[in-house]
Amino acid sequence: MTKKIFYTLTFCWIAIVIFSYFLRFPLPNFAQRLSELFFLIVLLFVSFQIGNFLLTKFDSSLATYLTIPFSIGCGLAILSTITFFLGVFGFLYKPIFYVLLLILFILSLKNFIYRKNLKMPELKFQETFLTITFFAFFAISLVGALTPPTFYDSLVYHLAIPLQYVKNHRIIKIETNLFSNFPQNIEMLYTMSIILCDDILANLIHFVFFPLITLSIYGFLREKYYGKTSIFASLIFAITPAIVMLASGTYIDLGLTFYLFLSFVSLMKWTETSKNKWLILSGLLCGFSLGIKYTAGISAIIFILIIFYTAISKKENIFSKIIIFVSFAFLVFLPWLVKNYIFTGNPVFPFYIFGSTPDYIQKYLSHVSQHGTSGVFDFFNLPWNLTMEGIKFGGGFDIIGPFYLVFLPVLFLITKTDKLVKISFIYLMLYFFFWSISAKVLRFLIPIFPVAAIVFSVCIFKFINGSNLTKNIVKIILSVIIISNFAVLLFIQNFISPLPQLFGNITKNDYLFSKVLNPNNFYPAVKFMNETFDANSKTLFVGEARNYYTNFTAVSSSPFDPDVFTSLANDSKTAEELLLKLQNAGFTNLFWSEQEYERLKTGFRPNGFTEQSNKIINILKKKYLNLLYVNKGLFVYGIKK
Repeated sequence: MTKKIFYTLTFCWIAIVIFSYFLRFPLPNFAQRLSELFFLIVLLFVSFQIGNFLLTKFDSSLATYLTIPFSIGCGLAILSTITFFLGVFGFLYKPIFYVLLLILFILSLKNFIYRKNLKMPELKFQETFLTITFFAFFAISLVGALTPPTFYDSLVYHLAIPLQYVKNHRIIKIETNLFSNFPQNIEMLYTMSIILCDDILANLIHFVFFPLITLSIYGFLREKYYGKTSIFASLIFAITPAIVMLASGTYIDLGLTFYLFLSFVSLMKWTETSKNKWLILSGLLCGFSLGIKYTAGISAIIFILIIFYTAISKKENIFSKIIIFVSFAFLVFLPWLVKNYIFTGNPVFPFYIFGSTPDYIQKYLSHVSQHGTSGVFDFFNLPWNLTMEGIKFGGGFDIIGPFYLVFLPVLFLITKTDKLVKISFIYLMLYFFFWSISAKVLRFLIPIFPVAAIVFSVCIFKFINGSNLTKNIVKIILSVIIISNFAVLLFIQNFISPLPQLFGNITKNDYLFSKVLNPNNFYPAVKFMNETFDANSKTLFVGEARNYYTNFTAVSSSPFDPDVFTSLANDSKTAEELLLKLQNAGFTNLFWSEQEYERLKTGFRPNGFTEQSNKIINILKKKYLNLLYVNKGLFVYGIKK
């Protein structure tokens, strides 16, 4: 009894000292991220327990290193699907998600008895050093994920569309954003994150796929090879600059990479065991991947070819095996096809199989296809160009580092590897070929990087083949590449500058006011509108495509959709007619970004002002608009009633 009192008083004293100290010397902004980290831990725990429970019923032969990513992956997929159907029926409300999460958490605690004894591997000194190196790259992504989202695509659709759903408490048709009709399984996780907490939680959800993929690579190889090969492959993946940067924000590409790799691992288990349950799981995961991004179709085609080849070699029924895989993949992908058909009349929007393709869709598809380089010579020169001129393959910070190009010759040793690695190599080559003849955007190639890491690591160990001299040379080269990649990432971080915001006292507003929102920072005007407009206001964005960070009703066109205001002006004969159209649509304000309008008009948007509409707009500004705010090409107007 005395011991219990002593411990109780001691913990009370610790709590008093900590509370008093941090009240006197507050922690920096990092302390404000504890709520997001708490929700992340809860979601991962719930996801793991749900997935682990289902996988235990499905199969209990998964090793520890694969149990964790498979369980969390299946659990997050279920949460994404739940959010989708709640959105369809108009139940995107905070209380509903809190109650749902509480129920799932309680059930997860109950299911905790099914947990396997998860023991992480005991690492030797060299393996420990490599693991520490991985965590250095891991930390760079985490710091970025803990700062407010600034990536352009996130503010246009990856986060902006979920925010529209949250504001309307349901999945709605968004006429002005073609990306709202793309598959959105990862965006459903972002929708859930915004409802439960905020966009930082959405950042962290995407970041988590980074360590999960790394662990999946390790687990996949651990069953076949020694720990050194497994960790080496994981490290190859983890030090790639483009992957590290993607993991720091709300893109969807690492989510796609994660689920496609799990589908591939399941398929490989089917080729080894001939058990249909692995084929079913592979199909389900592939279908979920299709619900993330259409480009998963490349992997789906290759997986079917692998099934075809395997069935022939084992003299099994080819048709039945392919039907099993395709049926379960289609079942999971079907909700997005139905949703698109209801909203657009085209289940695979924006790909028009029947009928003519609208001009603005043609412009979008043409823009995507123009990335990279072209020509026969450039096709064979792609590995060099990807390494040396990555920015041509999508812009931004698309840098993969020199590792793959440096060790490209070791792929000739693929003949000395086993069947699993040879299939991985075929998958790698076929995916690269299909990617090279379609839209050569580097982000679209990311899903193959886990498989590339596996193939290269095994071939490099074949290349070393016990030679101490060769081993030491490889170590030196790898060390130089690690240092180089890390330096590149630190250089890139200077543009995003997350450290002062996260570990300093720079507020979110000050951070977004800085130069991180490029091009043409729109946030100063948005801050003004957030502070000025009420809930009943409705603002039409002219030129600017990013409507995230708005607390009011905002309508903006994506960079590839026709600008709404331009279309209204071009279709009007007088300023009075244009005013009436704006009023009938319920608009109370206009936000005009001149620089963004000019930037998007020249290379993206399919429409622009005519000479007549320019005259009409000048009259409209003088007679019917009140200038409320102006700052460096940003104009906010009130529309007269």
